[in-house]
Amino acid sequence: MIAGLVARPLRLVALLAALAAVAAGLWSWQRAGSSTEVSADAAVRDFRRDGGGDAAGPAPAGVPRPGVYTMRQEGSERGGAGPLSVTRDLPGTARYVVRAVPGGWSEELLLSEEHVEGVRLRVDARGAAREVARRTHVTFLGVGRDDRREPRPAPLRLPRPLTVGRAWESAYRAGTLRVTARSEVLRAETVEVDGRPLTARVVRTVSDTEGAHPGRRTDVVWWSPALTLPLRWEIDMRITGVVSLRTRAALVLESTTPLV
Repeated sequence: MIAGLVARPLRLVALLAALAAVAAGLWSWQRAGSSTEVSADAAVRDFRRDGGGDAAGPAPAGVPRPGVYTMRQEGSERGGAGPLSVTRDLPGTARYVVRAVPGGWSEELLLSEEHVEGVRLRVDARGAAREVARRTHVTFLGVGRDDRREPRPAPLRLPRPLTVGRAWESAYRAGTLRVTARSEVLRAETVEVDGRPLTARVVRTVSDTEGAHPGRRTDVVWWSPALTLPLRWEIDMRITGVVSLRTRAALVLESTTPLV
């Protein structure tokens, strides 16, 4: 058989091309089932390049210390289109990046290189924070989109003070999407970080989205009012439609001291 293929080189080339395509497909499928951790070096380099610690004017009250924070992570996500879907585990380490911006701060949650979430927040004179811009970048097999939107009117993220039992709602549009969010401070808890106990408020937010990408997202955050940092964070997100995404993640802050 081999001799026959050699005698007919076009058939040999076609066979080799088919085998290469199959091998590439298998390799790509295997890669789709894994996530890539954002290294500390890469996160620090990007933070310094963007001048993340600098902002015009003094920072208002209620703004966290800029820097690159590390969070331990457990979780997985499943993405799909039509009848096809891929499930992958999230890396054991995520990065939480805080940058100083005029009038507030921006946060970037790097669950992996393939899943990045960002929010820009404006802080008022009382220390309450509102979301003025959002970014979600999710890819599978290198395919996805870098989605950037400005929610209007700007929804309230965190009021001041964060008293137990306090609840609030926001209704807004993010582009063509309609979002309704309901938040509540469930309780006070003590979380140990760096070997020391820190007081936290457990805040749950449930967001329902209508439009081209309907879905529900639940965030439970153990928020430190003193540090303006998440000490723990649980995410349960489901997006349906032509393209679907399900993400579940549990994160714990490793240290209150940033890498830079």
